[in-house]
Amino acid sequence: MSETKIVQSVGKATRRKYNQQNPYELQDHPRKAAIYVRVSREEQALGHSLEAQERECREYLLNAKPNWELVGVFKDEHSGKTDRRPGFQEMMELIESGQADTIVCHHLDRFSRNLHDILSYFKQLEAKGTILAFSKEDFDFSTPDGMLHFHILAVFADWYLKNLTRETKKGKFSRIVAGKANNQLPFGYVQDASGNAIIVEEEAKAVRGAFERYVTGNYTDRQIADWLKNQGLSSRKGREWHKDNVRTLFNNDFYYGVVRYHDDLYPGNHTPILSKELFDQAQEVRRSHARRPRSSAPSLRVYLLNTLSHCAACGRPLRAQGGHEDYRYYREASQLRGFSDCPHRGLSIHASIADAQIGRIIQAFHLPDDWQEIIKKISTGEEERQQVLAERKRLEDRLRRVAEMYEDGVLTRVEYEKRRMVVVKEMEALVLPDGDNLLGHGTQIETFRQIWPLATPEEQREICRLVLESVVIDLKEKWIVSVTPNKEFIWFFKHNPLLHEEPNRADFQVDDMIREIEQG
Repeated sequence: MSETKIVQSVGKATRRKYNQQNPYELQDHPRKAAIYVRVSREEQALGHSLEAQERECREYLLNAKPNWELVGVFKDEHSGKTDRRPGFQEMMELIESGQADTIVCHHLDRFSRNLHDILSYFKQLEAKGTILAFSKEDFDFSTPDGMLHFHILAVFADWYLKNLTRETKKGKFSRIVAGKANNQLPFGYVQDASGNAIIVEEEAKAVRGAFERYVTGNYTDRQIADWLKNQGLSSRKGREWHKDNVRTLFNNDFYYGVVRYHDDLYPGNHTPILSKELFDQAQEVRRSHARRPRSSAPSLRVYLLNTLSHCAACGRPLRAQGGHEDYRYYREASQLRGFSDCPHRGLSIHASIADAQIGRIIQAFHLPDDWQEIIKKISTGEEERQQVLAERKRLEDRLRRVAEMYEDGVLTRVEYEKRRMVVVKEMEALVLPDGDNLLGHGTQIETFRQIWPLATPEEQREICRLVLESVVIDLKEKWIVSVTPNKEFIWFFKHNPLLHEEPNRADFQVDDMIREIEQG
């Protein structure tokens, strides 16, 4: 029997040690503290004072933190809903310059009443070696118990985000069960006053013609796009056909009477344009034309505005592309699609710039304090409902007259298509009030602006897809110039200070104020 050999360590390996010390572990060391006090005008009326807060903070430093040197006192008479407070910003400049490494407040809500501001600033400050402390709390972030409280807040925020995602999915699934689509209706359909999909006969005829030609096996996506353009038709968004949106058309199960939810299909309540047999034949042809992908490597890049972004000059979708995180762009790709008429062809915007701008817009929503009461009045008002129905009837009559003018030779094909798309856009902007849904969407909007900085890129992308239909970008100026919300959120976009509404249009122009914010 062999003996068991005992091996003992002969020492410790030499390794590089990184400085990852938590600044809160240095609480007993000398520090440079800035006191921050805040009171709103409403709180002043109730007898709250800046002087009382400052006095308690000074006593806290004197009694609990004698090693901390007071280097400044900063005051604000503003609400704590945002961080746009002069005293707060002046204090943060002092932190940035390295003249202070500690912030002392009377209470957590004096620093901010906004949960995402508290959490995001905590991370930023900790990375700079700056700590937060509060004179009136039973804890402060310079103690282990304080750190525990912070992490509980962070866990709660994470749970809230995931719970919100579940509730959003639940609302989407309820529409699927009712046989309605969650996204914009495809070319060939428009929505009636009750939210149901109805066929646009001329467009439906073009859809059937495209499928019938494609199943012969003699047409490519680009050739079908050329055929549709030769018919004088534009896509659902009023843009020229190209191989990318033709590919989307051929892959849309909605045309044979079903609605999609993730990878599952459910019966729709709309009239099919195609038979299931014709749709399946087209899929078989697509599989026979399929080529192997250029790379099987999974992509870890996230583009918030992929499928949403469009060129301001030509209106065509931008292409999201890049090789790594530092090379992510939304690029105008007309030449790759066989067009040469875009004045911005080949231009691009770095994804981080466009994503930051859309983040500013999402976080800028400011609903009235009584928005829920306003929604209830709108949804229960028969007068508002009748106005929407009457306006839709007027637009339907106008659409019919435009078609008659084209048939009589009064309008050319180009003029007819242009006028038709104007009317279709106005019809799409009409939303019949639904109180329960609007209240839920309002709660989502308020929550999205709060949690945006804490959300992962994947979650931010889902928020964009939920509330936005399209985003138009000026690639020359590198700015988002307009956004089109999904119909359910139109009312709330009217309460975004960075946006202004154009009459009889479904899109909102982005105010130049966003440039000042970004440059500031």
